[in-house]
Amino acid sequence: MMMRWVTIILWLSAALPAFSEAGQRLYSDSFKKGPTQITEQSLDVTLTPEHSKQEFPVLDAVGKRRYILRFAPDIPPGDTKILGWFVRLADLRHKLYPSVLPSSQDLVRDTTLAWWLDGRRFSKVPLLAQRVIRVEQFYCVIQVKSVKSLVPGQPYLNQMNVAVQFTNTKP
Repeated sequence: MMMRWVTIILWLSAALPAFSEAGQRLYSDSFKKGPTQITEQSLDVTLTPEHSKQEFPVLDAVGKRRYILRFAPDIPPGDTKILGWFVRLADLRHKLYPSVLPSSQDLVRDTTLAWWLDGRRFSKVPLLAQRVIRVEQFYCVIQVKSVKSLVPGQPYLNQMNVAVQFTNTKP
């Protein structure tokens, strides 16, 4: 009987951080400033090792391709397994930077790292936290909905389901 209670307590203590992460929201401002608004859209993206790189067009308010949303796997050097995904939003008119989602043009100075869906246990931003990033005059909202590990207890990921919303009004 005592062993069952210990098991229940351990299970609950392991589950509580995931529940508390889900309610967190992180706000960040991109270094990209300007008047651009976009055509609002919502995406449901499923990332797996087989489909680890995905991209989606983002249209401006008049319907022209303005940005490309990209997902790139976070694979450590010398390894083949995925630890998370990087979310990049490339401006098709200004190709100097691979992404306008960081808060600084210098990734070392980016204090929020909202664009990094880091699946490791002690990541800077909890994986299930909602990320709201203002870019020019629109918002990119990123929310990890679910995650499946490759092997339980290991940091490697097998699947991540992500909801992305582009909106011109503050969420």
